[in-house]
Amino acid sequence: MKVIKNPHDSLFKRTLGDKEVAIDFLENYLPDNILEEIDLTEIKIAKDSFIDEELEESFSDILYNVSIEGKNGFIYLLFEHKSYFDKMTPVQMLGYITDIWELYNNQTKNKKLPPIIPILIYHGERKWNYGSRLSELIEDTTKAISDYLPDHKYLLYDFSNYSDAEIKGQIKLRLFLKLISHIFDDNFDDGLREVLPLLIELREKTTGLEYIETVVKYILNIGEEISLNELDQKAKNISAEGSAVIMTIAEKIYHDGKEEGREEGKIENMKEMIEFALELKFGLNSKDVVEDIKKINDYDKLKEIKQAIRKHDSLEDFTASLNF
Repeated sequence: MKVIKNPHDSLFKRTLGDKEVAIDFLENYLPDNILEEIDLTEIKIAKDSFIDEELEESFSDILYNVSIEGKNGFIYLLFEHKSYFDKMTPVQMLGYITDIWELYNNQTKNKKLPPIIPILIYHGERKWNYGSRLSELIEDTTKAISDYLPDHKYLLYDFSNYSDAEIKGQIKLRLFLKLISHIFDDNFDDGLREVLPLLIELREKTTGLEYIETVVKYILNIGEEISLNELDQKAKNISAEGSAVIMTIAEKIYHDGKEEGREEGKIENMKEMIEFALELKFGLNSKDVVEDIKKINDYDKLKEIKQAIRKHDSLEDFTASLNF
């Protein structure tokens, strides 16, 4: 099976990027006194991500636009999925908050900046022990000094400490939270016993199959190193119905993988033919153009490029025809 580049991000975005699941999460886990001030009926999910490219393997984020006390506001959800502690996480969160304010300021003419409620979902193998305030990372000092230091409090959720009874919400949300709370267990079979009933329940819903596929891929990419057959056997030991769900997804993954592999093979072959044709016709001077063409994964576009090689006698005319 194809390895997902960032399975944590994929599962997180597919789950909490769903408006219905987002509302479910916020209604179940925001403190009551905060929830009273927020209107979630018109929640919007921003497409922007504020994670630095080099940190994408460690963090995922979602920005929700909501009404807070009748005014425009935001909830910023940061999902940390490092396998080690990093005390700089609250500092990085502060940076993302200021990025949101800068973007907002550039896009609107409002005199004041909107409130942003920061939430950190920690997903690591060890318990989070850095508190829930930025100031807890800073050496103690007098009030005269501390008044000038940046600080913010954030809502912290470490679901590895939650019992299964404490995990609330509808099916997709509970499935996500149970996965991230059990995925690092020494014996994932225990976690699978919690997850399988939800997979079975979700399969009965017409919109559930695609999300179940995301879940299965996540387990295979992040959990103990097992194949689809081994996962099916584990499921079969727990529930025959659960095994049927796994195999339904296994067949889909296998079918999609064959189609994807066939298409990828065609594309790679076409790129090789283009590279050979360019070098044959224009020599090594075509090397930079080849690098640009290798970034193209549209088979029809590559086919057009291959045909264009025959039509032009100079590399300059050829590149000009490509419009890049």
